[in-house]
Amino acid sequence: MNLRSFRSLGFMIALASVAAVPLLANCAAPEDPEEDLSEDAITGADNALGLRLTYDGETGQVNATLKDSLKSGEQLRIRIVRGAPKLDSEKNLSCADLSVAQPITGAGARELAAVGKVVYRGPKVDKSMIDLLKVYDDHRWQSDPEWAAEKTKEILAGGGPKVLVEACITKGEKVRAKLQTPFEYAWDEGNDDAAQAAQVQSTGSLNLLAGDAGVRPAEARIESMEKYGEKCVAELGEIPFFKKLGRGKYDTFDCRDFVGTGAGHDPAVMAGVEGALIPLTVDDRPHEKCDGAGPNGTKGYSSYDCVSKCDKAEYLSQGCEPGPTVTTAKNDKGTHWVLLCRKVGGGEDKGWLKTKRFDDIAMIGHNPKTGKTCFFQNQIGSGNDGEHVPHPADREKSRTLWDSPKGYCTEGCHTTDPFIQTPWINGARRRDNKPIVPMMGYHPDFEVSWNDSPYYVLNMDAQGWTIPKQLVSDEVGPCTSCHRVGGSTWIGSFANWTTGSANGGRPMGQDGFWNKITDRYKAFEKSHWMPMRLDGLTEQNWPQSKWAKAVEHMNKCNNDAQDPSCIWADVPRGRGNPAPSR
Repeated sequence: MNLRSFRSLGFMIALASVAAVPLLANCAAPEDPEEDLSEDAITGADNALGLRLTYDGETGQVNATLKDSLKSGEQLRIRIVRGAPKLDSEKNLSCADLSVAQPITGAGARELAAVGKVVYRGPKVDKSMIDLLKVYDDHRWQSDPEWAAEKTKEILAGGGPKVLVEACITKGEKVRAKLQTPFEYAWDEGNDDAAQAAQVQSTGSLNLLAGDAGVRPAEARIESMEKYGEKCVAELGEIPFFKKLGRGKYDTFDCRDFVGTGAGHDPAVMAGVEGALIPLTVDDRPHEKCDGAGPNGTKGYSSYDCVSKCDKAEYLSQGCEPGPTVTTAKNDKGTHWVLLCRKVGGGEDKGWLKTKRFDDIAMIGHNPKTGKTCFFQNQIGSGNDGEHVPHPADREKSRTLWDSPKGYCTEGCHTTDPFIQTPWINGARRRDNKPIVPMMGYHPDFEVSWNDSPYYVLNMDAQGWTIPKQLVSDEVGPCTSCHRVGGSTWIGSFANWTTGSANGGRPMGQDGFWNKITDRYKAFEKSHWMPMRLDGLTEQNWPQSKWAKAVEHMNKCNNDAQDPSCIWADVPRGRGNPAPSR
């Protein structure tokens, strides 16, 4: 149900909700003397006038809502722009820049008076702006650094990756309220208004849910990272990297130095937070700078692939780079959080192990008991401030780095479990020398052979995301006796790379990953990372081993999932994560 469906309700609900307060503009009580407002009361989502920005999908318009109609002499201006917001963009928003917007005055529509909001209709959103919301859906952002670098230049030249709705209320020269809202957030706010109005219509009252999430169905599509972050925190608990300052407000985090970086925050390592550099070695010797071996030999922009060869390349990019970091922490609900900062940039000036620019910043939250999981991805290439990584649910800072919710992680790499172990990322170690990323057999919350462990990505059905089935054929038993296997990327690439084989069983010389590996690490005992104990396995007897036959079966099923010998099963969702009705 949308907002327009509620216009026929008239004033009856409004009168019941606001009691004896007059509603018609012509009947308004005399205004109180205008009070002077502080900067905090003027700016942001908690402004004193209750200014909010929403999007109505039916009309295609952005709207403003207020606690009450504009007072005599007040003007409201709204505009829609592209931008690359910074931490202080909202604070520094100049209302004079909105002078081209058509001024709105007078009494607003009372369609939402029942829930204490007055509506003002704003401009329509151009289709090109809506299309921009999908700009980071392309898998080449992750796998093709040269393409991603050129695309980033194109996006920034076009105005930036974000669509922003900006509004000011002024009275003469005085600013009474100003607000900058990501378009996705305005979309979610509009859906929230519809949900609230529907609740009032059906029950006669409004029952706000506890916490930051507001009134939303248990499973409803979420467009913005801010709202998705709120839902993740509500179900997984707070993210230990970010000190909470208030409703929708958090400190930022430095993923190079592993400390908080908000204003006035004590720059000390937070309790329970552990971070480490992911080391790069060439022939077992540390390698701490790029050597100009990026795409076409280029230098000067961040790349997954700026070192010609290394001992342990990244699986995702099939490349080598110095300087990425990974951080972990566990909260009081038992949720494990992992923050990965890679695709290092700016090392020419500060050094590759000191620069705090990371063009790819990603985070995972996973509770092994409930299976509930959240994935977060930055605006690759443009949201790259690793010194001030914001909380995804921060209503003013999230837009500076995080992209809207994405599900491609679950359909490619993270197909059967949230955390992927590789020789590369497991080079990052905790103080007790165990891997930073929670690993089966190393962390008590992640047991080896617990193949019934639940795995469910929050809101996945409403978002249209899927988790591929896992392969459970007897032939893959040697591998599934320890962990699950599933998904074309995991089966077709990762399983081969971990067992010294090329992608899909192709000749090693034709595989991009193995072309990046030093000869020393192509030797049998180093290239066969799985199984973790070779126990008598050699290069000579490997082809006849049960492990090699298991990988052979995976490749067959990856090429033909309908083969009768390939048996598939759903990955368990866990209690409280019901499967969608078919």
